[in-house]
Amino acid sequence: MTSTTTKTGPASEIPAANSDISEFRGQPAVRQRVADHVFESLVKGILAGELKPESQLPTQRELAQQFNVSALVVRQAVHRLEDLGLVRVRQGSPTIVLDPEESTDIRLIQLQMQLSETGSELSTAAVENQLLFVLPLLTLAERRITEQEIAVLNQMIDSASGDVSSVEVSNFRVAFWRQIARATRNRLFMQQVRWWTSFVSRVESPGASRLNQISKQEQELYRLMTAALSAKQGTVAIYLAGIKPLLDIFDARRAKVGPSVPPGP
Repeated sequence: MTSTTTKTGPASEIPAANSDISEFRGQPAVRQRVADHVFESLVKGILAGELKPESQLPTQRELAQQFNVSALVVRQAVHRLEDLGLVRVRQGSPTIVLDPEESTDIRLIQLQMQLSETGSELSTAAVENQLLFVLPLLTLAERRITEQEIAVLNQMIDSASGDVSSVEVSNFRVAFWRQIARATRNRLFMQQVRWWTSFVSRVESPGASRLNQISKQEQELYRLMTAALSAKQGTVAIYLAGIKPLLDIFDARRAKVGPSVPPGP
């Protein structure tokens, strides 16, 4: 699947843990619900580590003053944070920030991608996730795909050749991977691909440049994968070889800045 430009949210105005909270002033974003702005600003502060785990969130009254919103709006935002497992709320006690790495809510994955800045590490992680989640998809499709479905894939590739509109290019990629998903006969993979393709279309920047044709390299990759699916062998290896240059770029970037996620046990 192809990379995407992630949507940028409002700039985070959450102060560092040792800064004076009185200096923090939230500003409502244009064309955005005020409650969403408060919620997203707090989420970005937590995800960026500016609001550290086990630290106290400012009181709802303080947040209402800082964002110039009602206490009800702040309460709604805090409840959404609690629902995602990002804060712990206890009546009569301060609201405590929790470690986002410990959250088990799958919605946080989509939220992180939506709030990631273009070119950021999180944006890169989203692209890597998109590229590599299709490996089990291809594995099952290789086992279960029919010749009729292979014929449909080849017809798609032929139709996307030459000079076509950027919309047609995007539609081809969506249709190609949804056809692969159907070939798995696995409802969860089919739903996952539908979610991915829907999500990508929502977060793409409207002004982002788009190619009006499938490159020869990409077209050849699709043809090789389709041939391997028909032969029922080697599809994953072909796909990994095709995306290797992009993964190499990501690895080179990480080597320059160093790891930001501590190694596991």
